[in-house]
Amino acid sequence: MSEKKVGLALSGGGSRAIAFHYGVLETFHELGIDKKINVISGISGGAVVAALWNLFSKDWNLFSQKMEWVLANGLEKPLGRRLLALNRIFDFLKLGINPEHLAVIFDEHLFNGIKLADIPSEPFLILNAAELKEGVNFKFSKTTCGSYKDGGCQFANLRLSQAVAYSASFTAFFSVKKMMMPNGKAVFLTDGGAYDCLGANALMPGKGAASLLAQNCESLIFSDASYPFQKNKKNLDFSIFNGLYGAYLTSSNRNRSLIYQQLFSLHQQGLIPHLGVIKMDSSHPDHTQGWNQEELDFINKYKTDFKPVTGEHKDLLKKRAKLMTEFTIKTYLEHLL
Repeated sequence: MSEKKVGLALSGGGSRAIAFHYGVLETFHELGIDKKINVISGISGGAVVAALWNLFSKDWNLFSQKMEWVLANGLEKPLGRRLLALNRIFDFLKLGINPEHLAVIFDEHLFNGIKLADIPSEPFLILNAAELKEGVNFKFSKTTCGSYKDGGCQFANLRLSQAVAYSASFTAFFSVKKMMMPNGKAVFLTDGGAYDCLGANALMPGKGAASLLAQNCESLIFSDASYPFQKNKKNLDFSIFNGLYGAYLTSSNRNRSLIYQQLFSLHQQGLIPHLGVIKMDSSHPDHTQGWNQEELDFINKYKTDFKPVTGEHKDLLKKRAKLMTEFTIKTYLEHLL
């Protein structure tokens, strides 16, 4: 295993995160460091981008075409049309939408039915869901799927689209996915953000022998578009759904803070020699210079759904990603240039 691998984690955050991560990777491409990424970890919206990068990292134009389709069309309308055609439009009012419907949309427009076992080995892809029974991060990869509590296996017929869908199936709208592992154990999967909104866990160094897919990266880069959380939530007393959603956001906010504390602690200990965080909502003076407050508020309050992101909205999110990426690379990861 190389001692100088570069790992990239892409956070959740719906279509807004997809647009932001697109801007990050576009800037990597312009700087000539995109091909240096050896491992990519994605969660929820970030899982969509990570999977596309794994498939098309050697063809920027094709990758860009796929990304533009996602942003121009979103995922909600194609999914709604499918549910309407199948007369399943009200599933979310009952038990939630089966994430397999989302997987079909992914295959029709992005992944063409490729099996997880058949995806490229480089950059190595890790997709993250949350396993609710054990309360752990459940990883999908070309070689191994599972968690340190559930054990590891390979799902021979699992499609890439399914792994992405399970990572992105937010519990408020999608049903929990039950899967049977070859050892007979049942796992219950939902949106990976319930455990780790950054996709960071899969790349954390210093794990025990029981860890699955432990990576040894000298340089770690985190693209974080997971904000906002509780700060911008209104009408929390309007319905039980608002209250439950607010509780979820509060927990996620705390989770995010703890992940950052762990990352910087590992960096200070020398376990992550080179660490770069491309944080969309950073309020550091170096990261807000040249931005007016209206622009920053617009970006930070942009909804984390899967609606289309086009025009000025897309341009502003990508501009934010570009400037933050350039600053982070030139300040903390200059050795990659």
